[in-house]
Amino acid sequence: MTTANKRSHPSVQKFKEFVRNHPKMIYEVRNGSKTWQQFYEEWYLLGENDPIWQVYKQDGEQESVAAAQESVVAAGVMGQVMSFIKNINMDQVQYHLNNVTSTIGSVQQVIQQFKGSASDQNSTPQQNNPFFFQKD
Repeated sequence: MTTANKRSHPSVQKFKEFVRNHPKMIYEVRNGSKTWQQFYEEWYLLGENDPIWQVYKQDGEQESVAAAQESVVAAGVMGQVMSFIKNINMDQVQYHLNNVTSTIGSVQQVIQQFKGSASDQNSTPQQNNPFFFQKD
């Protein structure tokens, strides 16, 4: 173990060992398909036993290639969702939710005013008009 490995976080050391068991990950990073950060986040979230890692094992250890590729696609989507969630500014979300809530409240008030004026108009001719007669 080198001095750099002694200073690494234990989860990083586990990830390095995981990469040694899945050497095809190195080719993905070198090709520019993914970064080490993306691999680490997926490994941290999904765990070592997830089926998506089968693609990156050595050829003798690889299971069904089609199933593994589907898992990689699903993991890509999961990575995109996680990336999207990380980039959300919660203050902006709260601000927009407050705006939407106040807008809905305003619309409800306008609807109540129209309902009130419509019911007033319906009852007004009968009650206020002295010449209003109903057929028997």
